[in-house]
Amino acid sequence: MKDENTNQESKPPRPVCPVCRGELIEIRAKLQCSRCHTICETCCEGGRG
Repeated sequence: MKDENTNQESKPPRPVCPVCRGELIEIRAKLQCSRCHTICETCCEGGRG
């Protein structure tokens, strides 16, 4: 009997740093690379129209 429910819950991929491909962690509501410490803006930041 096969267990068809194995590994069906897939988690969304973790974000990676566009500079060094390191893991991004949230620090003070900003994503920061744990490897090179680059701060990555979200889609809602940076643009003031």
